[in-house]
Amino acid sequence: FVPSMIRDSLTAYDTKTGSELWRFYADGPVRLAPVAARGKVYFASDDGYLYCLGAASGRLVWKFRGGPSDSKVLGNDRLISMWPARGGPVLRDGTIYFTAGIWPFMGTFIHALDAETGTVVWTNSGSGSDYIVQLHNSPAFAGVSPQGYLAASQDVLLVSGGRTVPAAYDRKTGKFLYFQPGRREFGKAVGGYDVM
Repeated sequence: FVPSMIRDSLTAYDTKTGSELWRFYADGPVRLAPVAARGKVYFASDDGYLYCLGAASGRLVWKFRGGPSDSKVLGNDRLISMWPARGGPVLRDGTIYFTAGIWPFMGTFIHALDAETGTVVWTNSGSGSDYIVQLHNSPAFAGVSPQGYLAASQDVLLVSGGRTVPAAYDRKTGKFLYFQPGRREFGKAVGGYDVM
């Protein structure tokens, strides 16, 4: 399964022959790798949605909007969601996690959904505007800016923040645990899109 931020799509290829099996188009770039399990494949898009497709057919099973509306904004010379889904997804114990929103002042949304049905398990939308010490070592109103992969341990969901250290949430309840971008033990710009 190969995402494309150029074609706004997810494409399935046969691993033995390399032939294309199917292609599904979203309404925005697909920047992150999908998650495949139990006959389904999940991916997030800059259109603000998390998609669940049948892995064999590429048909839509369900989709879930991560932000509060379908409002659009100009981003990278094209229209995308005001809350693009650039965080995740990660699957653990039958729950799929992803995020939407990259501008904390507009709200960021961390979601846990039932992987089979797309039903909301929990949503955290309250950690986008805290008064915290920022990466540049000054306090300001800001918060988590989810950009990159998520990681789920038994108890904690880690949300990557682009160039900042990841934020942590209780995996079962969505309760915000911590986000400390101003800490400098590992250097000034130690974050990334990947979390392990």
